[in-house]
Amino acid sequence: ILLISAHLESWHYFNPHAQRIIEGKMKGAKLAVLDPRLSNTASMADYWMPSYPGTEAAVLLAMAKILLEEGLYNREYMENWVNWDEYLAARHPDKPRTFEQFIASMIEEYAEYTPEMAEQESGVKADMIREVALGIGKAGTRFSTHNWRSAASGNLGGWAVSRALHFLNVITGSVGTVGGTAPN
Repeated sequence: ILLISAHLESWHYFNPHAQRIIEGKMKGAKLAVLDPRLSNTASMADYWMPSYPGTEAAVLLAMAKILLEEGLYNREYMENWVNWDEYLAARHPDKPRTFEQFIASMIEEYAEYTPEMAEQESGVKADMIREVALGIGKAGTRFSTHNWRSAASGNLGGWAVSRALHFLNVITGSVGTVGGTAPN
């Protein structure tokens, strides 16, 4: 479970969503909180990633790059639900239009988003970024996320946080799955 910034649980102590998170932890889920503040939820997390406000997207894209490099993506989901063929045709018309080429191109696209770059940008330690990313990959379709307000609306370009977070759900294939992100 990955919570970003001013998530619902950080201020509302008695709500059903917070209860589901605790139930998930009791069943073995790991909880990571990417938040500058040591909120009540962050204090209960397995991983507290205190980032500088507005830098969450760099951390999330570094995690995405790790998942792609390590092969921890849901190939079936991405092949069927990502417009990878159109991406290659538009951005890399000279390259073969294969799914493998798409993954290689995505790794190349996000080459600058190393854990070390994200650490420099955000203050979150590169080793923790790597460890949480590998945990996300291990969780696969059981990966669950939540973002509420601050990171997405409280910063210039905050929309990129929501997009980068959803990118992790797409990579893992956890969109619309039990334990993953609810469909819109």
